[in-house]
Amino acid sequence: MAHVAGLLASAVVSAVGNKLGSAIGDEVTMLCSFKDDLQDMKDTLEYMEAALKDAEKRSVTEELVRVWLNRLKHAAYDISYMLDEFKANSEPASRKWWWQDK
Repeated sequence: MAHVAGLLASAVVSAVGNKLGSAIGDEVTMLCSFKDDLQDMKDTLEYMEAALKDAEKRSVTEELVRVWLNRLKHAAYDISYMLDEFKANSEPASRKWWWQDK
C-alpha cells in the first residue's frame, strides 16, 4: 500500500513540476515579448519627439500647428494620468498596504 501511495505522490509531484516548468516558460516568453514591445514604444517615442520639435518650430508661424500642439499636450497629460492610475491599481494589495504603513 505504501508503494502505491509513493507512486501517486511521485506522479503528483511530476505533474506539478511539469506545470511549473510550463508556467515559467510562459512567463519568460511573456517577458521577452514585453521587452520587444518596450523597445518598439521607445523607438516610436523618439520619432514622435523629433516630429514635435519640428512642429514646435512651425507653431510660431502656423496657427493650425499651434492648436494641434496644444491639443496634443492635453492628450499627453491625460495619458500620463491614466498610466499613473494603472500603475497604482496594478500593485498587489499587500504591497500597497506595506508601503502605506511606512
